Amino acid sequence: MKEMIRDEVGKGAIFLYIQLVASMVSGYVFIILLSKITTTEVIGTYSLLVAISEVLANIVIIGLADSIQRFVGKSLLRGKVSEAKLFVKIALIFLSISLAVLSFVLLLFPDLLTKVFGIGFEYVIVIDMMVASYAIYTVMYSIVVASLKTKILPLIIIVSSISKVILSLGLVLVGAGVIGIALGYAFFGQAFSSILLAIFIFRMFKRTKEFEKPQISVKNASKDLLIGGFVIWIPALITTLGIDLGTLVLYNTNGPYQSGIYFLTLAIVNAIHAIVYSIYTISLPALSSMDDGRKRFAWHMIRLCAIIVLPLASAMLFFSKDILQLVGDNYTQGSLTMQILLLSTFPVIVLSGVETLIYSYGKYRYAISINLASSLPRTILYFILVPSLGIAGVAISFTVGSVIGFIVSVIIAHKIAMKILWKRLGLTLIIPISIAFIFDNLKVNYVTAILITIILSYLILTKLHIVEKSDGSFLLGLMPAKISKLFIIISNKFEKVIDWFFK
Repeated sequence: MKEMIRDEVGKGAIFLYIQLVASMVSGYVFIILLSKITTTEVIGTYSLLVAISEVLANIVIIGLADSIQRFVGKSLLRGKVSEAKLFVKIALIFLSISLAVLSFVLLLFPDLLTKVFGIGFEYVIVIDMMVASYAIYTVMYSIVVASLKTKILPLIIIVSSISKVILSLGLVLVGAGVIGIALGYAFFGQAFSSILLAIFIFRMFKRTKEFEKPQISVKNASKDLLIGGFVIWIPALITTLGIDLGTLVLYNTNGPYQSGIYFLTLAIVNAIHAIVYSIYTISLPALSSMDDGRKRFAWHMIRLCAIIVLPLASAMLFFSKDILQLVGDNYTQGSLTMQILLLSTFPVIVLSGVETLIYSYGKYRYAISINLASSLPRTILYFILVPSLGIAGVAISFTVGSVIGFIVSVIIAHKIAMKILWKRLGLTLIIPISIAFIFDNLKVNYVTAILITIILSYLILTKLHIVEKSDGSFLLGLMPAKISKLFIIISNKFEKVIDWFFK
């Protein structure tokens, strides 16, 4: 049963990450093309609108996304479809009420944004539209993730990404500026994705026949959703502030130019962290449905995240300037910022894994502690460091918060008797960093250095039995049949070499 759940999580995570990669690749292509036809200041102003809309959207969502993943996922994995439907319906009602209230406040008191950030009323309207599309998309997305039926996500994202890139670039070319980017890329893209997700969700529940009435009442289901959402809502909001407040403070103190540079730098680092979040996001419904073995399962997810992510992040750490130069020479000044942000990868892997585990247990007090420990220091440090250090101050604040959250998560893991094999995690971090450091000092071409760092890291980690033979079988099982057969044929030809690594 546990192996079946692990396979379901693995397959779900693969498709989830493909979707995230497709979304981010389209985002990078969009930013690169945008940088060629408009200014860094325009991108910086767009980043301001995105940051404001994400903060407000997280207020509107009231923690429903995480709550849905826990309760809808748990119900579906236990075969209680009618109960899952009830949770979905209640969540959509709560979201509709919350959106209506926020829209009323924004339109009645636009000065809350116009005077603070020096933007016009037309931007307030655009932000309101972005908030609605972002909130609806997030809730719809969470329902699909909770079902573990994530195979549809890459297709939906690819179709919507192509559409929004073409539309937004077209609007920029005809002179629509920041509003054109926001409406075309953010609003239209999320609204279109939400429609496609809603169609999939409707068909998914329609195909699933269950005639029993839900065993849980509307009152209790509402209570579960609100309590489960509320305990994660405030910390999640602070987490969002811990990420987006950096952009807001940076914009107000240093202007749109540095905001544009930071926006791109953060987007690249987020691509690395997306691997972590995709695995943990898809793990939450599975963990919530398990009666035992959660701690071992959570450790396996942490180990897997570290093996997949740390070699790449370590390699990029030493070649950030070369990577940013691909976008444009004016973005290379963000290389130090990118390096500092990449240092947060290891703490993020551990704290996110522990947080996912304890949230699945319903230990909300511990979940709040980890969130607050990482987010509050970030928020405080933004106001202290950003005015004097600029984009580097934002990165330092974010990474310091991640380290503090990591320390708290380790303390909590010890309290709940969760076993973390620190020697394995430490070697997974130290080995690729050491290899990348050597290549950097030898002035090896960055593309070659990154590729060899990753390959050598995996070979050494395999010989040290940190990468286990079962990991290869697990990953092969997640691949399409034709691809996995091809890998099996190739591995059979090198069977003696592979066996030597695992001896």
